[in-house]
Order: sequence, then structure tokens, then C-alpha cells
Amino acid sequence: MRKFILVAIALIIMSMMVIGCKKPMPKQAVDTSVSVRLGSARIGTMVKTIDVSGQIKALKWTTLSAKNPGRIVSVKYREGDWISAGSVIATQDTSDMLIQIKQAEAGLSAAKAKLSQAMTGADVSDTQTEASIAQAKSALDSAKSALQLIKKGARTQEVKSAENAVASAEANFKNAEISLTRTRNLYSQGAQSKQQMDMVQMQYDIASAQLDTAKQQLSIVKSGARTEEIDTAQNRVDQAAEAYKIALSGRSNKSLRSEDIKAARAGVTQAQSQLNYAKLQLNNAYIKSPISGIISKRNIEPGQYANPGMPLVEIVDLGSIYFEATVSEMDIHNIRKNQTVSVTVDAVPNMQFVGNISKILPTADSSSRQFTIQVSIPNRDGKLKPGMFVRGGIEVGRHKDVLIIPKDALVNLTDEYAVYTVDNDIASLKKVKLGYETREEIEVISGISLKEKLVVLGQDKLSDGVKVNAIN
Repeated sequence: MRKFILVAIALIIMSMMVIGCKKPMPKQAVDTSVSVRLGSARIGTMVKTIDVSGQIKALKWTTLSAKNPGRIVSVKYREGDWISAGSVIATQDTSDMLIQIKQAEAGLSAAKAKLSQAMTGADVSDTQTEASIAQAKSALDSAKSALQLIKKGARTQEVKSAENAVASAEANFKNAEISLTRTRNLYSQGAQSKQQMDMVQMQYDIASAQLDTAKQQLSIVKSGARTEEIDTAQNRVDQAAEAYKIALSGRSNKSLRSEDIKAARAGVTQAQSQLNYAKLQLNNAYIKSPISGIISKRNIEPGQYANPGMPLVEIVDLGSIYFEATVSEMDIHNIRKNQTVSVTVDAVPNMQFVGNISKILPTADSSSRQFTIQVSIPNRDGKLKPGMFVRGGIEVGRHKDVLIIPKDALVNLTDEYAVYTVDNDIASLKKVKLGYETREEIEVISGISLKEKLVVLGQDKLSDGVKVNAIN
């Protein structure tokens, strides 16, 4: 045991001697530099834009539906077909409508015939009334003259006058007889009313009485007057006066005839309206497109029944597309009509379109304080479709030949911005004044020069004066 302890002690002493013979190792230097990625500024043009987005819509878009209930007999076009304004897209069954037009045409013809009869009857009645009045007036004058002759006694010229009166009364009687015969014929054919027939008969009776009166007057003149003859002559005057009064009353019937004509005209107007409505129903059976465009949906097939308001076909004019976007009240003062808008569409990659502001709504949304604008986009090749998502940039300013740096180089210092520049591997923090910006770059008005190298990655580990290691 003791021997083992001595050996262990010897080994320990030898190890200490070996360690003591070795030289001390020199300390290695620690690298404290920060790895960063560098970028550079450039000279170029910086455009200030207001970014907007929205969904493509079509200004000219319509859904066709039937105005009349009815069965569809033909549909000429399908989805994707281009049609022009006024083209007949679908047709309903028109057999019942054609029958209604025939009936309406017949009703109009009947109404026109009734109006013609009323106007003809009114003309004849007016003529007969005035003739009757003239005859009654003449009879009254004759009766009065006869009475005077009887009272005064006859002279040669009175006899001659009485004879002339007889001749005149005979002529009037013959005319009245001819008129009565003609009116009876018209009445039998339905072209004259009962009232008109009665009027002509009365004229005939008056003419007959006048002739009888004239003959009696001639007889009295020739034979001399007696008391009873004077009384008789007076009675004839009274009768002639009453007949004249009755004849004058015929003029009051003119207003009734005028009402008949008005009623007949109203019947023609009503019949014409019914015909026009029947033709309109027929025209509505041919469902036409009010715009030119492409059929985007077809919801009907021949044989199906279409009710009014039921959507049949949807048509969109791809040449009238636009998108709506909102602009804040802080930017709206920079927006004006016809302003250029650069447009990109996610569904059409690697293409940029140019639109223009076509409308600026005058009031803002009360809750968001956003103004709505409409941007028209040319779509000659038809690549843009309603419903696609759109991004746009509205140019509101342009600065040429300015200093531009990557946005990644910026350092936010609470209320201002700065960048780190690198010279001889030492980082320097420099405050900068900024101008216009895009998504990736920003204009620097002052603070750095074009030749300086900028830290674009690793700024969060830097401070002014720190040594850096550029990894690029």
C-alpha cells in the first residue's frame, strides 16, 4: 500500500514538471465587425403615385327577360357569341298574338265605318234642318201675305203674286217629295237615323201644307174675302208660325249629332289603341338586345316557358369596362378627370394597361371619408373580364434627375429618417430628407451623395462608427 502511494506521488511530480516545461500560447484577436449587405443610390426619375385597387365592372351590361309570358320557340345565340344592338336573341310563340292583331284590325275597321256613318248622317241632317227652316219661314211669310191679301182685297198684281206663290209651293213640294224618297231609301239601308227620317217627313208635310195654303190663298184672292176666310187664313198663319218654330228647334239637335260623332271618334281611338297594343305584344315576343356585346350567360332553351322578369340571357360589352376605387380625402385634391392610371391585373400577368379617370363622385363616404372614382380601361383584345381584381397607380407628380435609394436602406428615427453609409468599413449614420417614393425606392432630397455606399441589410445591429463587414 505504501509502495502504491509513493508511485502515485512520483507520477504527479513528473506531470508538473512536464507542464512547467511548456511555453504559454499567445491570445487570438476577437473580430467585432458587423456583417451587412451594401447597396447604392442612382439618378433617375421618381413618379409619385396614389395606389388604388378594385374590381373590373362593365358600364354596358344587361340581363334580358321576357315582357310577356309565353313559350320560347327559338334561341339564336350561345355563351361567348358576339351580338350587335337590336339583334333578336330569343323568340316566343306568336300564334295567339297574330290572332289578336287580326281581331283588333277588324274592330278598327268597324269603328271607322261607324264614324263615317255618323259624319255623313250629321251632314245630311244639317242640310235638311236648314232646308226645313227655310221652307217653314217661307210658309209663314206666305200665310201672312195671304192673310193680308184677304183683309185688303185682291188686286191684279195680288192675283199674280198668289199664282207665283202656288208655283213656288209646288216646286218646294216636289223637292220635299224627292228628299223624302231618298231619305226613306237611306233609312232602310241603315245610313239614316229615325230622327233624321222624322225630320224629312216633317219637311214633306210642311211643303204639302204650304202648297195647299198657296192654292187656297189664290182661291181667296180670286173669289174675295169672307169672315170665315179671314179666320181660316189667320189659322194658317198660326200653323205656319208653329211649324217654323218646330223647324228652328231642329238646330238644337245639332249638338246631339256632334256628340254622336265624338263617341264614334272615341271608338276609333280605342280600336286603334287596341291594335297598337296587340302589335306591341307581338314586337315584345321578339326579345332583342339593347346593346352590342358578348353573351356571358344563357339561362333558357327552346320549349321552356318564360315569365316576365325571368332572366334569360346576360350580355356584357367588354369595350366598356372600368373599375371603381376609393381615394382618401387627403389625396383627392391631387385627382382630376382624365388623369392617367397605370393598371395591372392579377389574372393577366406580365402585362400593364393604361387607363384614365372617367368619373369622380362629388361626395365622400360619411364613415370612411373615402371618395369613389371610376377608371376606364381600353380592352380591345378582350383580355379583361368583369370580376377580375385590379391594381392601379395614379400619377400625381414627377421629379426628373433626382437621387434615388432603395427603401431597405432607411432607418426610422422616431420623427425622421436616416441611412448608414460605409467608408473604409466604418458605418456612419446620416439623416436624410426624403421626397417621392414607390413600393421599393424613395427619393432623397438631401443628406447623402450618389457615390456613397448604403447599408441595405443589417442596420438593426449597427450604430454610428461601428466597423462593418460587407458580405456582398
